[in-house]
Amino acid sequence: MNPILTTIINIDLFYFQLNFFLIGLIGSSLTSFSIAATESGAEMEVEQTERDPLIKHPVNTSEDSDITNKNENENNDFSFSKISRQKKILLASMAMVNFFSVTCFSLLAPFFPAEAEKKGVSQTVVGLIFGTFEFVIFMSSPIFGNFITRIGSKFLFLSGTMVGGACAILFGLLDRSPDGTTYIVMCFLCRTIEAVGCSMFVTASFAIIAHVFPENVATVFGLLETFSGLGLIAGPAVGGALYQLGGFGLPFFVVGSITIFNGVFGYFLMGEIDDAPRPRTKSILSLLRNPYTWVILFSLSSGSFSLGFLDPTLALHAAKLPELKGKAALLGLMFLIGGGVYTFTAPLWGYLTDKKGYVKSMIAVGNVIGAFAYLLMGPTPIINGLPFELWSLIISLALMGLGIGCAIIPTFRGLLESAKELGFEENMDTNGMVSGLFNSCFSLGAFMGPTLGGVLVDKFGFDWAATGCAILIISSVLMLLLFSVCRACSRPNTIPHHEVAVRYQTLVNEPSDPNV
Repeated sequence: MNPILTTIINIDLFYFQLNFFLIGLIGSSLTSFSIAATESGAEMEVEQTERDPLIKHPVNTSEDSDITNKNENENNDFSFSKISRQKKILLASMAMVNFFSVTCFSLLAPFFPAEAEKKGVSQTVVGLIFGTFEFVIFMSSPIFGNFITRIGSKFLFLSGTMVGGACAILFGLLDRSPDGTTYIVMCFLCRTIEAVGCSMFVTASFAIIAHVFPENVATVFGLLETFSGLGLIAGPAVGGALYQLGGFGLPFFVVGSITIFNGVFGYFLMGEIDDAPRPRTKSILSLLRNPYTWVILFSLSSGSFSLGFLDPTLALHAAKLPELKGKAALLGLMFLIGGGVYTFTAPLWGYLTDKKGYVKSMIAVGNVIGAFAYLLMGPTPIINGLPFELWSLIISLALMGLGIGCAIIPTFRGLLESAKELGFEENMDTNGMVSGLFNSCFSLGAFMGPTLGGVLVDKFGFDWAATGCAILIISSVLMLLLFSVCRACSRPNTIPHHEVAVRYQTLVNEPSDPNV
């Protein structure tokens, strides 16, 4: 038998084992969260009061929103052992699709630039081929989110995995393409269509988890971000190993086929989802009517921008240290620090968001930590005396992953809150529009970060460019504070006149207490 075919079969068999291991891994991690929540709940019992859904109160102050969310989620513990078997399989399938889709995106980093150079492609064009992926997701996600119930969420999920996986496999055949312009055009076509597929199933998957886990959307979202981060970390290693084993095509053949299989596997085990089209008067553009939406989106784009900023700039900056100069392996480990902290703390931030409901507070605190990390990373010329040592770089990268994760993870739930304030119904239409808008703005920052990062460093140096990144992050905090102050100042005018009349009539008709 062909050795390459044998390798693919062995990897596919390993994939089946990985699926079952993943279900157990998710169960153990989420059960630990549940145990911690149960212990904390046993220490202090809170009397449950009757409350109305947020959707019935279109206008809330910033403080009211946080308090309402806290009360609604106080007793809302997410235990993996308590959810149905179908939801466990759904969660495992979503996690696997996120892992392998991001692996598909990142696996070509170690070998594609050299292969493209053999085909007569400049490094500038190689950078554009990489950047096109995020730009296409930015453009297409709102469209898929707006029409998710017309297309069907399950069909969108399946189609996205099929298109993305098939294009990844086709990309593995491009080493047989003619050199020059033909090769460049084919690379752009494959990456563009693959990005459309990725946009389809990521938008569908976020909408589905918001629909299936409405009370724990941030927890589940944080868990999926963990597997996306693992895919981003594992992609270059997997790609390099398979490239050495079987040449240019093998990484794409293996990961692309697994992505397709996992999409089909998840589709048939997902169960029925209530995503029938309903008459609606609001579109995805209606979400932009709430200033809270703009504040959340700006914070989201700033966070993803700061994550992407380091891709083309960190290696040269870290190489200035004598301990890292000329040591490629150690430089590679520097990239794992921030991404690793972000990846493994994402479920924690999601759990805290769902449990406590401090969406705006977590966004503000996370952005402050992230801004400080970039000031230390530069180090910024604005503050004299900041060290530039190996230990300070490691601390700054860890703080960056910690802070940006704390700021980004709650934004999805924040967008859902903004939609409820505008009177959106809690259904798949709303989840799809929120998912599309979230995916679009995250990809915008992920596209602009590497694109502008190199330009800013070339023109101003890493220290000033990192300072600019910190200013961008801090500006999102200032926007959030300004929004909260403005909403708090308008609080006396938020009670409708008819509610005032009802409350007054209640007080007038209330019998007096004879003991007073």
